[in-house]
Amino acid sequence: MMAVLVLGTVVASTLAALRMGFNTIQSARDNTMAAQILQSEMENLRLMSWGELEALPAEDQFQIGADFDPAIANRYRATRQVTPDPDRPGMKAVVLEIEWTTLGGAEHRRVYRTLFSQEGLNDYYYVVAR
Repeated sequence: MMAVLVLGTVVASTLAALRMGFNTIQSARDNTMAAQILQSEMENLRLMSWGELEALPAEDQFQIGADFDPAIANRYRATRQVTPDPDRPGMKAVVLEIEWTTLGGAEHRRVYRTLFSQEGLNDYYYVVAR
């Protein structure tokens, strides 16, 4: 009887540890996917000319690229803010935010912030390098 009790305890704790491990792996996958989506949109913005960047709405949801599996990407809601930097003329502040709910129901959010300059790398690429 004692052996069955000890064996049952070992099996139960092993299953609990496995469940925690799988939850941790899923959380890491969700965070990685969110970072990849944000990085993909940031690269799309870097390829835009200054005029295209200025034409973007101040706040908007952006579409997650076709490179991502729709079954997974549909769990994420991504927004983009492009606003003039009040302290520095010729600069735009860009904020990309992504939110998702884990399979367990927990809410998560990740944010990327950067600045774009009118006289920066994108103008070099569009004006000089072409």
